[in-house]
Amino acid sequence: MIRYLLATVTLILLSASLQAQGLVKGKVSDESGVGMPGVNIIIKGTASGTTTDSDGNYSIQVSGNQTVLVYSFIGHVTQEQTVNGRTIIDVSMPFSASELSEIIVVGYGTQKKSDVTGSIVRVTEESLKEVPVANISQALQGRAAGVEINSTSSRPGAGAQIRIRGSRSLSATNDPLIVLDGIPFNGTINDVNPSDIVSLDVLKDASATAIYGSRGSNGVILITTKRGKSGQAQLFYDGYYGVSNVIGKYDVYNGVEFDAFRNAAVAAGAAYVPTADEVANLAAGRQTDWQDELYKSGFITNHSIGTSGGTDETQFAISAGYFKQTTVLPGQAFARYSLSGVIDQKIGERIKVGLNTMNSFNINDGEGVSPMFSILTLSPLYSARNPDGTILELPALGSANPETRNPLLIYRDNTWKQQRRRLRTFNSLYSEVKLAEGFKYRINVGLDLFQDNYGQYTGSNTPFANGGTNTADVENTNSWSYTIENLLLYEKTFAEKHKLGLTGLFSVQETEDYRSGANANTLPADYTFYYNLGLGNVTSVPAGTSYYAKSGLLSYMGRANYTFSDRYLITATARADGSSRLAEGNKWFYYPALALGWIISNESFMNSQDVVSSLKLRFGTGRTSNQAVNPYASLGSLASEPYNYGNNGLYGFFVNALPNPDLRWEFTTTTNVALDFGLFQNRLTGTVELYKQNTEDILQRVSLPNTSGVASVVKNVGKTENKGFELMLNSVNVESSEAGGFNWYSDLNIFLNRNEVVELANGVTQDITNGWHVGHPIDAIFDYEKIGVWQTGETGAPAGFNTGEIKIKDQNTDNNGDGEIDGPDGIIDAKDRVILGSAQAKWSGGLTNRFTYKGFDLSVVLFWRVGGMLVSTFYQSNISNPINSLEGRRNGPKVDYWTPSNPTNAYPSPGLGQVPDFGSTLGYFDATYMKIRTISLGYNLPTSWLGKTGISKCHLYVQAQNPFKAFFSDYVKAGGLDPETSGAGGSVTEGFGPNGTNRLTVQPNTPPTKSFIVGINIKY
Repeated sequence: MIRYLLATVTLILLSASLQAQGLVKGKVSDESGVGMPGVNIIIKGTASGTTTDSDGNYSIQVSGNQTVLVYSFIGHVTQEQTVNGRTIIDVSMPFSASELSEIIVVGYGTQKKSDVTGSIVRVTEESLKEVPVANISQALQGRAAGVEINSTSSRPGAGAQIRIRGSRSLSATNDPLIVLDGIPFNGTINDVNPSDIVSLDVLKDASATAIYGSRGSNGVILITTKRGKSGQAQLFYDGYYGVSNVIGKYDVYNGVEFDAFRNAAVAAGAAYVPTADEVANLAAGRQTDWQDELYKSGFITNHSIGTSGGTDETQFAISAGYFKQTTVLPGQAFARYSLSGVIDQKIGERIKVGLNTMNSFNINDGEGVSPMFSILTLSPLYSARNPDGTILELPALGSANPETRNPLLIYRDNTWKQQRRRLRTFNSLYSEVKLAEGFKYRINVGLDLFQDNYGQYTGSNTPFANGGTNTADVENTNSWSYTIENLLLYEKTFAEKHKLGLTGLFSVQETEDYRSGANANTLPADYTFYYNLGLGNVTSVPAGTSYYAKSGLLSYMGRANYTFSDRYLITATARADGSSRLAEGNKWFYYPALALGWIISNESFMNSQDVVSSLKLRFGTGRTSNQAVNPYASLGSLASEPYNYGNNGLYGFFVNALPNPDLRWEFTTTTNVALDFGLFQNRLTGTVELYKQNTEDILQRVSLPNTSGVASVVKNVGKTENKGFELMLNSVNVESSEAGGFNWYSDLNIFLNRNEVVELANGVTQDITNGWHVGHPIDAIFDYEKIGVWQTGETGAPAGFNTGEIKIKDQNTDNNGDGEIDGPDGIIDAKDRVILGSAQAKWSGGLTNRFTYKGFDLSVVLFWRVGGMLVSTFYQSNISNPINSLEGRRNGPKVDYWTPSNPTNAYPSPGLGQVPDFGSTLGYFDATYMKIRTISLGYNLPTSWLGKTGISKCHLYVQAQNPFKAFFSDYVKAGGLDPETSGAGGSVTEGFGPNGTNRLTVQPNTPPTKSFIVGINIKY
């Protein structure tokens, strides 16, 4: 009987247990209803779990009706579902702006976003893909507060100027340090295939960048590329193709307008006679639009294919890419071939090793040639072609410049060539050993090899030579560097409240560069290009084309992170760098940093409210520097000079730079205060930051007395200051609880930076030659102030000024040097130049909106800048830049010029010859504008449509890049094409000083384009 009862109870309990256990299946989809592979699903409170397959499907064994399943995936809102007897549970995981940056790369490690104390901003792979471009820096524009991106050219493959929280140095580089997969990278962002990038983390304040010591003062960009993951192997293909056309034409005179313009110049005293061709074309009503003749459609295309996967022990990723972009002008193109591979291998329970190789080969055609001067200045009354349709090679016969070649000759690509071929291979190897629980050793070894080959040939019968002697140039550059980093890392949580992280580093880096170049002219044939300079009658090795340098850096670094009770945070960093570039006694410098954080939202007094979801206060301060000293600069240098000795020509050598054993880095001390917040269950998250940066020991060239025999010496004597404000907001505006419902997310950033020169060499307040002025921004514009045009019958014109000429303000000046303002002196001279403004914006920002519904997604990316002044070399003029000379000799920008019957104050009378003296004043405009960078519309094909193809995801999209001209731009309203900078310096740099050739200007080079793209993303 007892046995029977025991058996009965056992069966009842077993039955109940079987009823409580069961298999739960389902599918996890994103906000568009597309299955999500790789989603982690765990049973809450345990380590048991699974992941979704390539279609988003899963199955998991549960032990009871009250079991809670937790679904998590980076970038999406974590979901929890109670089983409650269900056997099928489908889950939708909407995108989350706040959780997308959950794990942040901080340099030599990662941290949870909630534990970060430094100023770091992340741009994700999804955000970067919204702007498909050759150079990833262009996709950053307007996406990160405090990161200002300015274009340096509109040619294909052109780079960009990146400034993180402004410029600090006066003469050294202000470019940020790039760290690629943990190893400092000597290349450019252009060397990295954007399709390989998972995220960009930008370190902005000293508490975040001090770990990079003497290289961190300009900010650090950490690039993380794709790696393999355990699970089923996946194959992906991303590709797009688009057509590019000019966003608009430069506004120049047509035939009738040019004839009137030239007649006005003749009436004012110029002596220009039209050619017979011009007279005939004007009478017949014929004209040439040189822009229509030269422009053609360009294209942009990208193809990336790769595979990734692995097991718990081995993970791998391999990818290859091809990108090419042409523009509207012939001979200008950029192509990139890339190949990368990553493998991570676990050996036993304690050892892990990995290898990462990234290789790129870039070909840049026509990077430094442009026919735009001819296109914009040739008379529209010249004929472009002969009656039989062939190119009229000399359209300007009978003019003052009869040698001028037809710009259409650039289509004859066998008469000229300019090409740069750039090969880079970047490799890193690591090994990681677990020494004890939470304690590990890691070694990183990086090898970077770079080769750059440049060649240019200009034939005689081209618009670049205009019948002159043909010339050829070559320049070859080689560089290699290695990095070895030894790291000790310790992480431990004590008593569930004390979280400690320690990082120790010892590293060695060495770099070697050399360059050689030569040129030749009078080569016998065009088809040899620059491949055999020995054929030229004159071959030379110009001074400055050969170079060699070798430098090394030895570093120690320690960092401690401590968190108490998930409320109080502290990060302390110290780094020491020893450099071979500096003299004995000054080789070592030290970089401390401290950051504090208080997670207010985790305090008990915050529990009674539900508005504030997260709130963290951060404070950081520290010191970094800029490796501004060139190798061997502290040793001084010699230069050569030719001279005659009897009948022989010899070279002598002289001291051109004095040694300076006290030469050292430029140091920057930064203080940063920030507040991170999340409201309404993190539907609105953001960061507010205030910062101040003081840079001292800035390098400047100090003039020496003539009796010294040396013109100058470089010393650490200057100071600058940057301070600013940043705001970043991420909002979930509309979010559906149903899969495929309507969702709307927004990212907004607003920032401003105030830059100021604090101190110059020898206590001077102005260095006009270099364009530096104490109390003003580095990019201050110092020039005469144009207040109109002198009108007929107007009195009070200073000596030398006539009716129809530019009217310059006679500023209040101290004429006798006694320190008292004497008032206008009736003379316009150099003392009347003043600070007109600067290239520094009052504030800048960007906004991205993303919408999803069913399988559709729409994103709009725009950015803006408010205030500041731009310098347009299209409108500015002097003798060396006669596009807008108004002399009547050439065509140029169509402007509202003065005549007796049109008494305007906009532009002076043509033909007076006064413009070269004050023509720079015609090119200053308010720099405010807003641009829509991209509009993208995509559709995820339903998995039911894909059938048994093996495709887990197929996303089709169309995109418009730069579809419109800039909005709210005074420059565009005045007739300008695009207010974005497109070059450095130019032949007119009056406002920036004679040496201000590195300042960015708006130039009439390759026209900006708009592109319309069709693309596809496929995953197997």
